Amino acid sequence: MKDTTQPQLIHYLETALSQAIGSMTGRSISVALDRSATETPPFENAITWQQPFSISPSFRISAGRDLWAAVGRITLEAAGIDEVTDEDCRSTWQEILNQTAAGVAAAMTADLAREVTASKGAEVDAEAPGPAWLTFSISDGSDRGWSFQAGWTGEMANPGEPGPEQARSLVVGNGAVSKTFDLLLEVALPIVVSFGRTSLQIREVLKLNTGSIVELDRFVTDPVEVIVNDCVIARGEVVVVDGNYGVRINQLASREERLRTGIAESAHKGNRL
Repeated sequence: MKDTTQPQLIHYLETALSQAIGSMTGRSISVALDRSATETPPFENAITWQQPFSISPSFRISAGRDLWAAVGRITLEAAGIDEVTDEDCRSTWQEILNQTAAGVAAAMTADLAREVTASKGAEVDAEAPGPAWLTFSISDGSDRGWSFQAGWTGEMANPGEPGPEQARSLVVGNGAVSKTFDLLLEVALPIVVSFGRTSLQIREVLKLNTGSIVELDRFVTDPVEVIVNDCVIARGEVVVVDGNYGVRINQLASREERLRTGIAESAHKGNRL
């Protein structure tokens, strides 16, 4: 990998992972490359996560139980869940990695001026970290600290090249770009930004007047949802652009989540009819 590329990829990962853990735990999290690390002992009960993107390179993260169990427990306790199992911590860590991937993709999109998306990541068989793996440290501001290792695969020196998944999606049949898809690009879709929801009894609705405050089911620090055709496609933070409200996208929803929210909203609408 070229020296000019590696620091950029490291920065993407440091920033996205610290933001993902921080947003879910409510703590100030620091993630940094441990330049003093010469050798890291094998992680106990490690989770090795393979994360591809629509362009090269992809990355792998290997974290031991001390990290994923601790972060999972802190996250779930912040959500008010006291009884936590290893499986709960494991799935929570995987969700954090999904959000990290979305953050890395967003950073690459901004830097490359072209859309980069995170494909579906997956846990893979653990492997012994090689020379290309780097050691990172995580701190939550207390005396505790954890380590993990990360490595990149693919065309390391040429980030921005289409990955296999993206290349397949752009080609149809004998290599011609789909004309049907080109037509769909002109279709306008309504976009709604949701700050939260709540339920009120009819008597409470009738009491509403100027100055009334309706409390929503979302904290001020929680991201808002970007909804297209009743499906949550992304989450982000509210910004002001030239005097108008806008939303900076921080996380893209997975395909499974888009399908799940779409079905739930359809059922909700059906119940109202």
